[in-house]
Amino acid sequence: MALIIVLMLFAILSTLAMEILFRQNRFLNRADNLLQWDKRYQYAMAAEVVAQQGLIDDLQDDIKNNAQLDDCVEEKWAVQLPPTPYEDAFLSASVQDLQGRFNLNWLIADSPDGFVRQQDRVRELEQLLDEILPDQSNPGRLANEMADWLDSNNIVDEAEGAEDPEYRDRRTPNMPATHESELRALLGFQATDMPEDPMAWGLLTALPPGTSLNVNTAPQQVLNAVVGSLAGPEGVKAIIDSRKEEPISDIGSLLAMPVFSEMDEEDRDLLNARLGVSSEYFQVMVDVEVDGQLSRLVTRLFRGGGEGEPTAVVSRQVSPLLTPLEPACNPFYNEE
Repeated sequence: MALIIVLMLFAILSTLAMEILFRQNRFLNRADNLLQWDKRYQYAMAAEVVAQQGLIDDLQDDIKNNAQLDDCVEEKWAVQLPPTPYEDAFLSASVQDLQGRFNLNWLIADSPDGFVRQQDRVRELEQLLDEILPDQSNPGRLANEMADWLDSNNIVDEAEGAEDPEYRDRRTPNMPATHESELRALLGFQATDMPEDPMAWGLLTALPPGTSLNVNTAPQQVLNAVVGSLAGPEGVKAIIDSRKEEPISDIGSLLAMPVFSEMDEEDRDLLNARLGVSSEYFQVMVDVEVDGQLSRLVTRLFRGGGEGEPTAVVSRQVSPLLTPLEPACNPFYNEE
């Protein structure tokens, strides 16, 4: 009997010892993972600070030279950092100009009655989605649903749209979007609507509704939707050809070109209000690898356009590395 008790105690103590060792090992692994994650995050934050300072220095140089413009060729920030060793890590980074992308919040305008849809902008988004989404997608429906998602009323303004009653378990924000990924929250967006090239998401953004489009950094697909809707393909070609020679420094000079000067005055004034040559909103993407573990930090910055205005972080998120690092300036810019 005594032998049985001793064996039972030995078995219990062995089980307890194994459990203690298992939990201790799991705790150590968890602590190591957290430390490694924090190390990658701190490296990424350091790279973000360097990129942010580069944008500030670029602005100060522009102010000093009295030439405030941003482009994809001559700007110091428009250079991609390849994987570079730093201590025990590898860092790669790039900076994108968010004002060279199609702003989803252009679909609405602020008014005394709230945010109202701009139907001509809805057609522009439809044209862009038709170019980047798979053939089986319905860009017209998605563009109208996006406008319903943003505008203040609860009325489906077009045949293809969706408002609060269609979403049931969640409410439409009825205000400007904060990120282009809200497009995927629409009622009509299906998994089959995902662009075949994930870089196509880099053609969209969500900025304040009145933000201008930088003609020096916009890819051709965005110019086709915004400029082509008013000036046709000839207007898009004129912009691309002009900026290849040198960055466009003044929208007034651009609109004085024959292809634009022959337009209706109302359309020309509309382009003059919507287009620009400099930018205030940028995105910094940093990939960090330490001991085979990867992290990506995506930070969106507002860089004030005047001397003394602060540069502020709009958003910051750590995301999984599901796609390659976006190229400097903007995706598809060099495919013209």
